[in-house]
Amino acid sequence: MLRSKLLWAFVLGVVTSVLLFEGKINLGYSPVWTRVLDVLAAPGTHVVGAINTPGALTENWTRFWGVVAFTCNLLIYVFFWYACIWITGYARARRHPYDRENTLVPPITR
Repeated sequence: MLRSKLLWAFVLGVVTSVLLFEGKINLGYSPVWTRVLDVLAAPGTHVVGAINTPGALTENWTRFWGVVAFTCNLLIYVFFWYACIWITGYARARRHPYDRENTLVPPITR
């Protein structure tokens, strides 16, 4: 179970999203960290901005849109970590491609 890429991607995505959430609360006074957190939270912000158009009926649902942005960031970071884990596993497997295979030529049967 601990070798599952999806499990680790989900765990790392949750950790990343929680760190972003806590960073927005605790690092709000530093201009550098504010900029970094804004860049890392941009995917969810762009999705909410595309869905929540000005003049819509749901314009004042700030808590709902915050949850949607958090969820979008979570899904995007789960996908990001899954891709990173998959690429790392693929690169490690390609380093020694013949470790798991029989490289001997099979006997010729007549």
